[in-house]
Amino acid sequence: MMVAVVRLLMADPDTYPTQRPMGAFRNDELGVEEPPSSAVTRMPWIDIHQHGHTMSWGDRERFDLSGCEAAVFVAAAAHYAPYRPMRPEDVRFLWDDAIRRSHAIGRSHFFDPYLAIGIHTTGPKVDYEDLFDVLPEYAALDEVVALGETGISMTQYSEPMAIEDQEAVVREQMRVADDQDLPILLHTPSVTKSEPDKWLTGKTEEGHDLADPVLDPATAKLDATKMDVALADEVGLAHEQVVLDHAHPSMAEFVMEQTDCYLAFSIGQWIRTTTVEDVSAVIEEYGPERVILDTDVAGMYQTQPFAMKRAILDLVRSGVEEEDVRKVVYENPKEVLGLE
Repeated sequence: MMVAVVRLLMADPDTYPTQRPMGAFRNDELGVEEPPSSAVTRMPWIDIHQHGHTMSWGDRERFDLSGCEAAVFVAAAAHYAPYRPMRPEDVRFLWDDAIRRSHAIGRSHFFDPYLAIGIHTTGPKVDYEDLFDVLPEYAALDEVVALGETGISMTQYSEPMAIEDQEAVVREQMRVADDQDLPILLHTPSVTKSEPDKWLTGKTEEGHDLADPVLDPATAKLDATKMDVALADEVGLAHEQVVLDHAHPSMAEFVMEQTDCYLAFSIGQWIRTTTVEDVSAVIEEYGPERVILDTDVAGMYQTQPFAMKRAILDLVRSGVEEEDVRKVVYENPKEVLGLE
């Protein structure tokens, strides 16, 4: 009797020589036509926006381990001393330091380090006119493949920066980008999904004072995006050279339907609220041609060095075609940056 029961529970002997039924765990029984290819684990990626030069050697090794082919270190934000008056030479120190570090990083890692340099509009105020004279010389360096990050911001560290001053800063950097035929990375205001003004007014979690917002926090993301695009049009900068970064679903329709700019989702920091589902939805609705994924990882924040690799796998799991994922994380950044 016991032998008969065991035989009833066995799977088809022509398929599995097991005593326990396997059907409920088999792909054909679950309706799975083809499991994800292992090739996706070897997919290369290019991070168009990160601050890896401020991170540890170990974190950068994680870029190597997870398939990073190239990374753009953004040297623009003077957040590290928010209460100290900023001078033009302080901003140039950020540029110079990133250049110096990139050379050393290139000797000790397996991805190619590049730079974006710019004048950010969230840091302490600075006599930015003095930087305009030297910006073209920095932009012409071989290490520099983009300008930024910059863009209209909702708030600043310590004291506010008037919209007119921000426009002057962004406009001039767009002119240099146009002259040098470089892309420009445009920071858009950081918001949370449920409480858009939760951390961007008052104090950050690091305890830094932030100035009163110069844009309405509830609509700042889209408002700043539209202002950035208007400045690009004023300068005559091709939309194909404009990367609207830190993307959010609230700005996707405008960017994808009314511009030819790139929409870049940042997924490596705790302050970024974008999910893989958000990225997948935009790819499904508009296609992958103008979508980019970056990490925005930085040494001063809680970040995830494996963020890009996890996002690649999660996008495939969510149903995005592998070739579309590759376009978003590799082909599009490569094309925008003009990398061979």
